[in-house]
Amino acid sequence: MNTLTIKDPADLLSFIGHTLGFWPQESLVCIQITLPVATHKAEYATAVEHHKEAIVNRPPATAVHDAHELWTGMLATKVYPTDQDVLKLIAYYQFPHIRDRLMADIPGINEPSARILFAQTTQAPNWSRIEWAKQLLTHTYTLAAPEYAAPILTTIGYINWWEGRGSKAHQYLQLALDTDPGYRFARLTDHMLGAGIIAGWNTNKNTAHRNHLDMP
Repeated sequence: MNTLTIKDPADLLSFIGHTLGFWPQESLVCIQITLPVATHKAEYATAVEHHKEAIVNRPPATAVHDAHELWTGMLATKVYPTDQDVLKLIAYYQFPHIRDRLMADIPGINEPSARILFAQTTQAPNWSRIEWAKQLLTHTYTLAAPEYAAPILTTIGYINWWEGRGSKAHQYLQLALDTDPGYRFARLTDHMLGAGIIAGWNTNKNTAHRNHLDMP
């Protein structure tokens, strides 16, 4: 059996083109995802829309920097952020180039973003930081209106892939696609999982997540 290595987004998209629609049903473990009850209000959705408008009106580099500062500040503390900061985070996650930067911030590794996203780094990730990010994003989901939930759910799913929990990752990606069937990042990530691609960190005992009980 040949070994497939994903080094950057171009490798992934090229491979997905050959595996589109493939998901090995026999490898799935049925896992029920229970999300906290969403508490979003109409005014929250309005606030997110206003934040999105403000982001569009800022220079792109400034928007990315501001998002990075907000998110890394949240990751550095064990205190849940204010609702207003969470709504700003939801707005930032709606922009793919900002979303990718925020996802790359999660493991706490100073390496190229593409290598971080595909778990191909030489450094081991900070797994406790990753777990805290997952808790923060789960909390963030509770304040997200349905039309803004897909990027949050997809990122939670992606974190589960990093951790080697492929079946849970698949469930979160399906939830993301339920909220937005056209959300391309969720669909591409789900095809990656369906092709059996394992996060690089989990192929090395020095970087692997400690808990592999949910490996598909």
